[in-house]
Amino acid sequence: MRSSAAVFLALSLVMATLVGCSGDKTQTPTAQVTRGDVTSTISVSGNLEAPDNRTVSFTMPGTVEKVLAKKGDTVKRGDVLAQLDATDLQRNVELARTQVDQARAQYNIADQQLRATIYPNYYGSYVVDVPGVWSALDNATDRVEQVKAYLAKGDVTEANAVLTRLLDDIDHARESSQARDWDLPAQIKAMEYQREAASIAITAAELSLQAAKDMLDDATLTAPTGGVVAAVNVKEGDVLSAAGLAMPAFQVIDPSHLEMTGLIDEMDVADISLGQEVIVTLDALPGVEVAGEVSFISDAAFIQAGVVLYPATITLTSPDSRVKDGMSATADIIIEKHQNVLVLPVTAVFSEAGSNVVYLVGSDGKLAPQQVTTGLRSGRLVEIVSGLQEGATVSLEAPQT
Repeated sequence: MRSSAAVFLALSLVMATLVGCSGDKTQTPTAQVTRGDVTSTISVSGNLEAPDNRTVSFTMPGTVEKVLAKKGDTVKRGDVLAQLDATDLQRNVELARTQVDQARAQYNIADQQLRATIYPNYYGSYVVDVPGVWSALDNATDRVEQVKAYLAKGDVTEANAVLTRLLDDIDHARESSQARDWDLPAQIKAMEYQREAASIAITAAELSLQAAKDMLDDATLTAPTGGVVAAVNVKEGDVLSAAGLAMPAFQVIDPSHLEMTGLIDEMDVADISLGQEVIVTLDALPGVEVAGEVSFISDAAFIQAGVVLYPATITLTSPDSRVKDGMSATADIIIEKHQNVLVLPVTAVFSEAGSNVVYLVGSDGKLAPQQVTTGLRSGRLVEIVSGLQEGATVSLEAPQT
């Protein structure tokens, strides 16, 4: 909802003085033209909230051994708040670490046994058929001599038949010269499986060690954010059951980071932008003003009773310690501000025949109309752009006709 506000002047700025008018016994209230600041704002109401308001709980049952923070303490993110008795958990970590070492040793043994069996007794998992190559080449050599003999006799048909067999011998030699898979004996395969099983056992042992470390870490509760400890719900010696883990053990809030969210009318949202200056006042702290800025304007509308509204967030700048989470607040978003300008109370300006008119009070107490140009208006003040000089006295009432 749009409204107007100002950094209101002291009472002397607008305090009426009584001046005699035309010798009448009645007196007219007046005001002087002075200088001041006039501000146009859009007001948004809501409640303050601390975004960094966090609770933290233990995730496992146990006995609380140490409570290292109390209400009102200032903590940093990661500071230790409390610890469970971790004797058994530490023992589990050491046991899991030993199991990892044992699994690695078993793998080394299996690997060495496999290597000692394969080398130098076997060349590897593939071989070359050297004898087969030589045999095929010998056959091919004999076939060449046969072909020559048949050609010498003029028997071309038989020569071609032998030549075909010669080419088959050459293909066989080529195939025998190439490496081929060789199935290792069953004993070697069994050793390979033992080494693979030992490798899997290492992975399982390492996972168990990590799980044991995680459980040990869970026995220590740390601050989820920096701020002030607002609540402590555990004490040393408490035995926490699984059913009681849902209750927060600590609440930590950062009171230096406060926001408020309000709804802005669709008629006003176009005048608001991110980073715009805001003055926040609080119902619980009359007279206290806190600076802020617009940090978020939603693109999604919220329709309430047919009125289109847009949620907006105001972030307070360095609020003092008296300003608390949850307080009712009003944020005046500054749309326009004119500083050190001539101002009058709005009641001193009258509309006549489409023009703005004031009534100057002369030295003899008589009233004289004066047309003026007005500028920015606030709730109680109006800017005088032209038509008057600083110090002029005007009537707060129009003359009786």
